Amino acid sequence: MGIAYERSVGFYKELHRHDRLMLIAPRGACVMRVKTAGSRVAYDVDHSSVLIVPHGVEHEDRSLTSIFETLVLFPAASLLEGVAADEGIAAAQARRLYSRCRKLPRGRWLEQLLQEYFFARVVSRRESAMTLAFFERQIVVELLAALGGTKRVATDQVDASGESVTGRALRYIESNLFSKTSVAVIARQAFASASTLLRSFQRDIGTSPYGYIKVRRLEEARRLIEAGTHPVGDVALLVGYENFGAFSTAFKAHFGRSPSSFRRGRERPGRRRA
Repeated sequence: MGIAYERSVGFYKELHRHDRLMLIAPRGACVMRVKTAGSRVAYDVDHSSVLIVPHGVEHEDRSLTSIFETLVLFPAASLLEGVAADEGIAAAQARRLYSRCRKLPRGRWLEQLLQEYFFARVVSRRESAMTLAFFERQIVVELLAALGGTKRVATDQVDASGESVTGRALRYIESNLFSKTSVAVIARQAFASASTLLRSFQRDIGTSPYGYIKVRRLEEARRLIEAGTHPVGDVALLVGYENFGAFSTAFKAHFGRSPSSFRRGRERPGRRRA
C-alpha cells in the first residue's frame, strides 16, 4: 500500500490526479477541503472522517486550518480486488463502491487501525511485512463495511496483548505527538483508567504523560530548527504551540538557549554563548 504523510504550516495543491484510489485521513486538528474538477461539490474532511477519491479523478487540496497534517493511503488494485473477493463481493459491485468520491465516518475500529498503521509505517518503521499486511487488509475491510459492501466485524480494538499500559500509551502519544490530547484520551487508547495510566507512566518513565509530551515536542522543535527547513515561528506551530512566547520560554527553560540560537550555521556544535 502506498503512503504519503505531510505536516506543514498551510497547504494548497493545484488540480492533480493519481493512478490509484486514495484514502485521505486528516490527523489531529487538521481540516482540509478537497474539490474535484468541474464540480461545485467540496468535501471538508477532519479527524472524524475519511475521504475516498477514485483513481484518475482530478482534484485540488486545501488546508482550512493553519496546521496541515494528513495521512493518505493508496491501496493497490490487487489489494482492493483480493479483499472484496475474500469478503464475497463481486468484482463489478466492488468497482461500483469505489467509483465515486465518498466521505465516510471514521469509526473507532478504523481509527485504531489508522493509528497503528501510522505508527508502523511513519513513526517506528520496524514492523514486519506480515504486520503491515494485516493492517492494510483490515483497513480495506473497514472501507467496504463503511461503504455498505459487507458486515462490520464485531470488535473495537487492535489486539494489544503482551504490551504494557505505558507501551500502549507511548505508541499513541508518539503517533499524535503534536495534536491536542488529554489524560483521558491517552488512557482510553491504552485500555486503562486515568489513575492506572498515571501510575504506570510515573513508574516506567519517571514523569507524567504531559511532562513526556512537552519534552518530546521541544526535542522535535530543536531538530526542525537545526535542519533549517522552517522559520522558527512555523516550528512553534508545527510542534503544537499556538503562542510563540510560551514556546520560546519553554524552549529556553529546557535547553538553556533561545530557539534561534540553534539555527544551523549560527554556532559551532558543542559551543554555547557566554
